[in-house]
Amino acid sequence: MDVWERMDYLRKELEKNNKLYYEDDAPVISDFEYDAMLRELEELEAKYPIYATPDSPTKHVGGRVNEKFSKVTHKNLMKSLGDIFSQEEVFDFCNRVSQSVGDQELSYVVERKIDGLSVSVEYENGVLVRASTRGDGAVGEDITENALTIKNLPKKIDASIPYLEVRGEVYMPFEVFLRVNEQAELEGEKLFANPRNAAAGSLRQLNAKITKERELSIFVFNIQEIRGREFATHSETLRFLSDLGFEASPGFIECKTKEEIWAAIEEIGESRGTLSYGIDGAVIKVNEIPLRAQLGETAKIPRWAIAYKYPPEEKETKLLSVEVTVGRTGKLTPVAILEPVHLAGTTVSKATLNNEDFIKDKDVRIGDTVLVRKAGEIIPEIIGVNVAKRPEHAVPFAMPEVCPVCGEKVYRSENESAIRCLNEQCPAQLYRAMIHFVSKDAMNIDGMGPSMINVLLNADLIHDVADIYTLSEKKEELLSLERMGESSVNNLLASIEDSKERPLSRLIAALGIRNVGVVAARTLAKAFSSMDALRRATLLELAALPDFGMITAQSVEDFFTKESNQELIDKLSACGVNMTESSDGQANNSWAGKVFVLTGTLPTYSRSEASEIILSLGGTVSSSVSKNTTYVLAGEAAGSKLTKAQSLGVTILSEEDFNRMVQEAREGKTSSEDEA
Repeated sequence: MDVWERMDYLRKELEKNNKLYYEDDAPVISDFEYDAMLRELEELEAKYPIYATPDSPTKHVGGRVNEKFSKVTHKNLMKSLGDIFSQEEVFDFCNRVSQSVGDQELSYVVERKIDGLSVSVEYENGVLVRASTRGDGAVGEDITENALTIKNLPKKIDASIPYLEVRGEVYMPFEVFLRVNEQAELEGEKLFANPRNAAAGSLRQLNAKITKERELSIFVFNIQEIRGREFATHSETLRFLSDLGFEASPGFIECKTKEEIWAAIEEIGESRGTLSYGIDGAVIKVNEIPLRAQLGETAKIPRWAIAYKYPPEEKETKLLSVEVTVGRTGKLTPVAILEPVHLAGTTVSKATLNNEDFIKDKDVRIGDTVLVRKAGEIIPEIIGVNVAKRPEHAVPFAMPEVCPVCGEKVYRSENESAIRCLNEQCPAQLYRAMIHFVSKDAMNIDGMGPSMINVLLNADLIHDVADIYTLSEKKEELLSLERMGESSVNNLLASIEDSKERPLSRLIAALGIRNVGVVAARTLAKAFSSMDALRRATLLELAALPDFGMITAQSVEDFFTKESNQELIDKLSACGVNMTESSDGQANNSWAGKVFVLTGTLPTYSRSEASEIILSLGGTVSSSVSKNTTYVLAGEAAGSKLTKAQSLGVTILSEEDFNRMVQEAREGKTSSEDEA
């Protein structure tokens, strides 16, 4: 690869990863890998300026504005910082600054570089009037409504200040991140990769209610503009902001010499593991505000500040053994049991090994010396093996052939890396299966969330989902439980009783059949009308259903051929749970013949909720885009389906378009898309 090809490759990779990081909140490489590529491109552009391009990622901030948000043109540009990685580079920066300012008094402030999403917040006469994301540095997104849900962001400040614009970093504390991911895992939703992604994705929600539930926080680190006040130093502004009620750059350190700066960087680095939030570096800023104007800025970065990036902390330790856990869907996950090692401020004794293929690819063996790091400063992961230290007795690990919890045989599909236990009554899966059964998209039993299910299991009052419908016979036992008064018990039992009348499609979805979600459940219920008919369905009949195919059909057949599942359905039927799908002659079939594909994250609907609406109006929901697709309903971070739809000329709908069409269909009007 010649110089031009290498530079072109780096530009494309950086732009691709800019989009993933800033716009999709879903990076696939570490900050360290990204910074290394950016540094290489900067060096090549300096050496070969003839090959440099005006739109290079070295010359602009990576973000773009999401068209679903109102645009905000920043009065004060929100620039990024240059990155450095060594003590030598820190000292070089200090020397350049000293030479530029001469004999003038000079000091610095060293701050923690919070790993979150950069925002601007504006106040007029003491009232918060607007908050916006950085975007590309010149134009950002209006996220005022979402910012108002951040508890530690003042909504009002000293009213004598006519105008104030501050810049800060919105982040998600580790404790909240773990709780959000734990809940997502219980509900079978996609997990966030790290707290930064979680914070960015939460702040850029189009539904402020979701943002509020995510419990975001903010640290403010700069005054962008203020009227009616003047300051001599940056540290003075931080103390002023703190007095106004902001959490202003906690733990900042004032320094005089480059040696003090390096000591401050090391001190902040050592504190990383003790903090309740993520940091990815330390920021060095010239303290004297008048000197900043003298030092100036480039098109992308200020010359008076720079960011030192800490390398990912990696340590070696021994792999003592491997344990296997079983998740809600029956997936077996191998977990490495490690000789305890202190890493990023905590003691690590376990790390995920992902799956069988991961173990084979890394050639991880029991007794090996492995290299461990914390992904996103929080989740331990094994990134390699020191084969040179491998003992003679190191044993290759083999995944079990039977479930370690229930003892039933486990299976691996040809198109999957996961090994699964298919026993729906496996105790390891029971808790999560019950959470799924009572969830909104399934039987929708109010008052029976994860904590209540846990209480009932611990009290030995339920052993499978059918036992939920026997709780009416155990009212005295329920009343004896902590925090369960007469009213709470009556409400719970009434909700359970109401759920018996849910249509067959809801029951099918609740059973947790692999590859069968809300849409496939509706298809099955519509095709077979009763549970008995569905139980008798052949593989070929199932595979012939719209948007099914052999894989989903096989999952359904496998479920109903298991005796334990047949017994569970009989038990539910005996408890009075509805086993039929009513055919309402007054059904609205306005969208009959219309095929919808959903992609991306919708602002206010879950994918299953949107699918329910489509199906209720007679439409069909498909998982793939083709020439037969009528509409693609595209949410945030829509992927390849959107691209394919555009290439085929398929009509793309926003949620706003979709809501308008729903209203028209329910009112019996003709959609404007059809008239076109």
